[in-house]
Amino acid sequence: MTLLDEIAGAIGRGAQITLILGAGLTQPAVPGLTGIVELADRYAAGLGDDGELTQALHQAREELGPRAAPIEVYLAYRRVFTARRSPGEFDVVAQQAVLAGYRAPDLATTPLATHGIWQRVDLRLGERVENSLDWWELPPGVRAVGRLLAWRPDEFGNGVVLTTNVDPLVEVAVRLTGRQAVSVPVDAAGRPDRRPEGDGTVQVIHLHGFWRPVNETDRSPLLHDPAPSVESFEASRAIAELITGDRVVVVGYSGWDDVITGALRAVRAVRPVRVLWALQDDAPPPDLAARVGDLVTFYPGVDADELFTGLADRLQVPATVPRPDPRRRVRHLDWERELFSQPGNVVPDGVLPLLRQLERRYGWGVDWAGDPQPPRLLFWPVRLRGRASLINAVQALGAAALSERGVRVVICLDDFGVTDRAELGAAFADDLRRWMRRVDPAAGPAVVSLHDYIEDPQREPSLLRPTDPWSVARIFYGERNPSLYSVLAAIKVVPHLALHDLEQHAAAIVQTLLSKDANRLLTPLTTWAYLHHLLETEPAAEVMAYAGSDERLLWEQFREHFGLGGTLLYNPYIRHLTNESRMVRWSTPAELREYLASTRELPGWGEEGGYVHWLVQNAFLLPRYLTRAEFPELGGYRLDSWVAFAAALDKGAPVLDLLAEDVSAFYLPAPS
Repeated sequence: MTLLDEIAGAIGRGAQITLILGAGLTQPAVPGLTGIVELADRYAAGLGDDGELTQALHQAREELGPRAAPIEVYLAYRRVFTARRSPGEFDVVAQQAVLAGYRAPDLATTPLATHGIWQRVDLRLGERVENSLDWWELPPGVRAVGRLLAWRPDEFGNGVVLTTNVDPLVEVAVRLTGRQAVSVPVDAAGRPDRRPEGDGTVQVIHLHGFWRPVNETDRSPLLHDPAPSVESFEASRAIAELITGDRVVVVGYSGWDDVITGALRAVRAVRPVRVLWALQDDAPPPDLAARVGDLVTFYPGVDADELFTGLADRLQVPATVPRPDPRRRVRHLDWERELFSQPGNVVPDGVLPLLRQLERRYGWGVDWAGDPQPPRLLFWPVRLRGRASLINAVQALGAAALSERGVRVVICLDDFGVTDRAELGAAFADDLRRWMRRVDPAAGPAVVSLHDYIEDPQREPSLLRPTDPWSVARIFYGERNPSLYSVLAAIKVVPHLALHDLEQHAAAIVQTLLSKDANRLLTPLTTWAYLHHLLETEPAAEVMAYAGSDERLLWEQFREHFGLGGTLLYNPYIRHLTNESRMVRWSTPAELREYLASTRELPGWGEEGGYVHWLVQNAFLLPRYLTRAEFPELGGYRLDSWVAFAAALDKGAPVLDLLAEDVSAFYLPAPS
């Protein structure tokens, strides 16, 4: 009889099942012991301690020898971390291992946007990450366990499951069904954080600790080393009290410590119990077989995913339908533009319909801080440079489209540290107005000097909001304490990357740190100070910030740390170019034509977000759309889309010449 038949038959006869689940169930979504050890090595390599921790870890491995089991290496690493760092230092490594199972499509839109790679996860952040349900990678077996616990709790320990894992994947799987689940870690003595309660909530007992605090009083270390003490008879008895089933099914656990096997022996000492132990290999480890004796029936060659999905199907448990996450952006832009864009060249009159068309047609976007509602004020901070770029010109078009619909536009010139800022600021503002008035002839944006605002001796301090840079710094850097990496990523000093991408870009990150100016650190302090000044008189829900899509992380930090609105309208950015690039600040149509021709010679020249694609979408098509102008025809093609433009180019039509002339006429000032 297979293990699946045994479990299903026992349930059919009215037996209750206690599940004990191990790391084998959640791999490869969450790294196993070998992967955690590798993460610990990477953590040690970046400490800047002259390699002492790395050497100590290497020494521990050498003492164990080449035949050491992964669990032996893991425990040795834990002991080295405790001795040389602190008892809770390894928690950070374990947390990063858990987050390997969190696969958001865009890290900047998640609760981890302002969180550093090796920064400790606290209660509040951990809960927010766990509640982003659709972004967790769940193996099929874990999903099936969630279904079983949610829909058949009476057969499975009254909704109580035991696990040696520290990750929240079982809880996530349960919550995806619409049921509640709570995490209950046990302490080093085997006592749970709370007693199981029959309130209909699935309770996941974490025998080795949990990846994050579960209450405000939790202190490091969060994990047990070993877990709990292998010599503690009381710990085994405490865990035995949590095992209530007639059958105990152990899956994905190697039995490396004697706490769980001791708990099973303690259960059999007081009542009959059958233990069904699934093995991935053909036979149990000799030491495990010796410790459990005839207490356990082993089932070799069991695939955990097949076991639990088969059991869920056998018991006719409803399938899980993923809960939609309103902030998730896994989209089919081509389908949206084809199916939902308004036909022809008709621009909507309303603000919200316009924003939707910008998103669907041209790849713009809005990060809403709450329910969508038309803004009354557009806050547009822009760095003052010697000359405005085409990126600024395209942003001016978007601002003008909102201005035309009654939205007040405030341009905040970030002119701190700029030489000749008054003269440059006047010319820069004139260019922005010129581009805006192509869409809205009556556009009259307010233009504010950030330098003048900060240095104004008559400015009164606010008792309600942090309206000066020092007050912003005290809250942002002091009280909220984001990771330094996330701050540098938000101001675009370093790229915002996941851990597995960092090493590939290490040289570029170091070079950037050596070359960028420190004055960028003033950007959030000064910009947010002025925004708080505006919010003293403007409803936060009706103020929309405006920036490039590569600045979304900065505004995610504003929302995270100040909780005052923070809706952001963003335009798509050109990959690998900045406002300083000559390719977006050319001087003649011929110069632009050369850039277009050379770009077309590169691999992937027509990809979305590339130079040519961006110019066609945002500087050729968008101005015509917003001004209700006719689209030109060339080579038998009506150039009203990127697809038509690319097709005409493939047929040899001189569309690059047209693009250079047309975009230059828009961007460059008229000859005097």
